[in-house]
Amino acid sequence: MLCPYCSFENSKVLESRTTSEKSSIRRRRECEKCQKRFTTYEKIELAPLIVLKRNGSREEYSREKLFGSLISACSKSNIHVETLYDIIDEIEIELSQLGRREISTFYLGEKILEVLKDLNEIAYIRYASIFKEFKTLDDLTKEINQLRKQLVLFK
Repeated sequence: MLCPYCSFENSKVLESRTTSEKSSIRRRRECEKCQKRFTTYEKIELAPLIVLKRNGSREEYSREKLFGSLISACSKSNIHVETLYDIIDEIEIELSQLGRREISTFYLGEKILEVLKDLNEIAYIRYASIFKEFKTLDDLTKEINQLRKQLVLFK
């Protein structure tokens, strides 16, 4: 395992545990050269999942791409990175339980919005503005008003 800080090849495992969903193993490692710590995840490799894009093209599902979109939405918030990984784990478990080999970006986006709505309102709006392709301030205002109504109903 290469150290993400210094690229040294050897690291020692400090702690291993199964994630709460039992879908992967989380390992805390320490680089034997620079002594910095990092986390790795070991998962069963399944048949590739294909994502059907809005424009009709298809591409292989990318956990990293999903993580990147969550990082963008949640930047400058108090949401811990581990929480984002947990969100992705939950979505991936649900996808595997569906048993489908192809999924739409719409489905993925809606799942992320469901989680973000309860987690952080600003992250929800930031993600929604890209996912729902807001074109005007009216689009944004409409979404904020809908979110407010839903939050009032559930309090």
